[in-house]
Amino acid sequence: MRPAGKFMAAPTTQSARNTADKIDPARAPAALERWRRAVAEAMGGDPGAPLDRPDRRLLMLRVFGATRRLAELCMTHPAAAATALIEGASPVLAEAARDLTALDRGVGGPDALHAALAPLKNRVDVAIAIAEMSGEWSVADATAARVDFAERMVETGLRWLVRAAVKRGELTVDDPDNFLRGVFVVAGSDFAHEDLSPFGPLDLIILYDEQAFAAPAARGADRIFVRIGAELREAFEGKPGEYPLYGLRTPIGSGVGGAGYADSVARVKATAAGPQADTLKMWLGAARVVAGDRTAGGAFLEDIEQIVWSDNPIAIEALRSFVEQKDADPRSVFRRVAGLCRLAIGGLRPIFRTASAREIFDNASRSRTLSKDAARRLVAGEELAHIAVSRLQIMKGAPVTSVEREDEQRALALLCGYSDYKDLEAALNGACTDAANTLRRLAAGPQEEISLYRHGEDETEGDADKLEDLGFLNGQSLSEAVDNWARRAEARLGGKRFSSHAPGLLTAFGETQHPNDAVRLFDQLLANASEKYDVFSLVSDGAERRDGLVDAFGSFGAVMEPLTSSEALAETFFESTGAETPQSGKEWLSRYTPPPAKGKTALADLAEWRRELLARVAYNAASGSTSFDAAVEAFEDIHIRTLTNVFETTRDAAPAAEAKAGANIALHVFESDGPHLPGAATHLGFIAGEDLGEAGEAFAKRYLQSLSEAGEGVFAVTPDATHRPGGVAGPVVSALAAFKSYVQSEAVAHEQIMLARGRVIAAGDDKIEESARDALRSAIAGARRADILFRDLDRARAQRMRRERPSSDWDIDRLEGGRADVELVISTLIYKHASAHPFVQDVSPAEALDAMARSGLISEETAKTLASARSFWARLQLVRALSGWTDPLKAPVRRRFGGIIARAAGVQKFEQVRPMMRGYADEVTRSYAQIVLGRPSLNVASHAAG
Repeated sequence: MRPAGKFMAAPTTQSARNTADKIDPARAPAALERWRRAVAEAMGGDPGAPLDRPDRRLLMLRVFGATRRLAELCMTHPAAAATALIEGASPVLAEAARDLTALDRGVGGPDALHAALAPLKNRVDVAIAIAEMSGEWSVADATAARVDFAERMVETGLRWLVRAAVKRGELTVDDPDNFLRGVFVVAGSDFAHEDLSPFGPLDLIILYDEQAFAAPAARGADRIFVRIGAELREAFEGKPGEYPLYGLRTPIGSGVGGAGYADSVARVKATAAGPQADTLKMWLGAARVVAGDRTAGGAFLEDIEQIVWSDNPIAIEALRSFVEQKDADPRSVFRRVAGLCRLAIGGLRPIFRTASAREIFDNASRSRTLSKDAARRLVAGEELAHIAVSRLQIMKGAPVTSVEREDEQRALALLCGYSDYKDLEAALNGACTDAANTLRRLAAGPQEEISLYRHGEDETEGDADKLEDLGFLNGQSLSEAVDNWARRAEARLGGKRFSSHAPGLLTAFGETQHPNDAVRLFDQLLANASEKYDVFSLVSDGAERRDGLVDAFGSFGAVMEPLTSSEALAETFFESTGAETPQSGKEWLSRYTPPPAKGKTALADLAEWRRELLARVAYNAASGSTSFDAAVEAFEDIHIRTLTNVFETTRDAAPAAEAKAGANIALHVFESDGPHLPGAATHLGFIAGEDLGEAGEAFAKRYLQSLSEAGEGVFAVTPDATHRPGGVAGPVVSALAAFKSYVQSEAVAHEQIMLARGRVIAAGDDKIEESARDALRSAIAGARRADILFRDLDRARAQRMRRERPSSDWDIDRLEGGRADVELVISTLIYKHASAHPFVQDVSPAEALDAMARSGLISEETAKTLASARSFWARLQLVRALSGWTDPLKAPVRRRFGGIIARAAGVQKFEQVRPMMRGYADEVTRSYAQIVLGRPSLNVASHAAG
């Protein structure tokens, strides 16, 4: 690797003194023995065998023989290193996070802040380094953990320094408990994109809204915040003679004396909107809020989004200059490829803006911006470069990217798994060269290569098989099937050509999403239908049921299978439709009642009933005989009835001891994830009046096993009982006392919200049913303050969205403002108001929203918006689940399937669906900001401004 660029911080004095010592692997055995003695002293005894495993001894020999700073930290914090080695990094990180929270009321200057943060950061560095070097954590896991703890450190540092300024009277705030109102930190580059190395640097700006401070104090706020920026830098980089926590960088100003680390919101907006601000706009366009007032930060980023991506697009010259940048960091070429994708695609697809380089390469391959093999090479090369830089930094204890001394080169090669530094250098150079080639091809676009083929444009293709052109996999096999259909039709109706009986049927099948399924199911229907029915009358020209049958077979083939598998069920296609067709879940269950819960074949009969009824509902939805809203309701009601009946069936079939235990158990489901549609997990739990021991556990596991056997594929039921006291390690059946304790203390924010949507659906007797209902209600009655819970919930949501980014614009469960978000908003409303209005827990979400609007808890407009959005996302999810389709990039939408999606979305054409999705996503995102984050609506804000 070449020498570090000028932007990288040089090693501190202490680090320079330490660097004078030559790295000698021969010292490792003695150092390991000293460390073992330190571990024994710190932990009150030598762990013994867990540390004697050969792979762990080799890892620690590598630490003491190939690093300086990490070896020193392991000696300073022996218990943290041993814990990370034996139990993993998570316990060490959790303890450091708790200790960091305890600094919330800390006082002192930057020296005191550095002294408070340094031991915590050192323990985290040890744990993450050992987890990554041992192979327990991937590069992505390690960087995500680093970024998460860095965010917490920045939050702590900001609160520490601003609180001190408020206490000294330098800043005047309206609410002393909310002294960060209008103050937030925006991060960019590796910090924002979860590509952070152990010592950074952290790219950030502290921004403040001048209007948040009283008039006399507003005039001096600039000077105070410039000093706070300088203090934050001093606290993180340390003084000469100290190891840094992180290097810091800013996109504005020189950074000298704190310049550029803090600025007002108004000035940064004005600068970004001005001429020749493309570098700042590129930084802000891919930035995110990491600390402080996230409401104000979110509003700022919304304004910046308009400036960067709409009003003042980044100039082509600035993009070219960005692509041509060069520096010594081996990661830089991969960052430029990712950055080019962000700038080129981020305007239309926000998922690219703050994604890590690895995620961008994956998403770019899915959207066909990059080929899959190029994306795989970029991911592998970027990980190698990141590993090399990370392990170099943890070896030297400073944010550097270069290694020159021979002993350090040899040590770095060992840390990266290479026998010789020349091999590591060759691998890095090869990966960087390949990435540079990809960057050039991306920047040039396809026209350069297309010009090579211009002389061949007039060549004509050979004739292709017409059936295969329609989308069928095997034209020859289909041709034989059609000949067989023609012979059957000839024997019944006369005429030798199949087209005379069902003109255009194959073309119609070819326009569906799964034409091969359509042909197979039609062939199966011909084979199994009774002789008294004329199947060809269903698909003849102008037949009333033709379109519905074609759409159902070609789009929902997997769920339609039961209706074509027997003579009795094939009669479904010949039943009359109209007013007698059920139009709700209750009507479907009333017309097709489930089989008895008792008997040797009760479970198999119930599973068959469920398959048949789901197939009937799907067929009527595809044919238009019932609406997709009614289909969603029917799928939900059928699912709940199945869960209830399996409970009774399990009690009847269980041994005596388990059946007795089952009489004292109540089953509840969590509805916070929305309607239970195919492919979604079923979150449920068990509450018992007392500790039932092994018999209760056996009954619950028997029930879960019975559910798992209720179907396969699209008919599968996936129970999830992990949200319980003790998590996966705790008993499956929770005693009432343990459950109430879990509600009050153990349940995290997301589980608190789930409990608000919990509902008892089956119980052994009335007494335990009522007790279980009371226990679920206690989740609301004894809830923590809603604002604290919502803050934790928002942090968890932000981390989930960074970790589980949408795979495409159609990944509606992960899409911001999508299905998960609308359910989250509704759940928070129920959580917030259920203690005063318990009825909102006992009715459907639409009824709960309507009731809250009538009670004045929310506006009627908000209630209608959330109810409509929930129905919209549920309809789309049902179509995706029944068809097995994910997004148009993986499987382009065919004409007939596009019509089904449009009908589910409530529009005329498939092209109108995406604008509808964006509209609903924006509405839900705004509702989330207002209800969960407490941000005022645009109307309220505009009136206040006026």
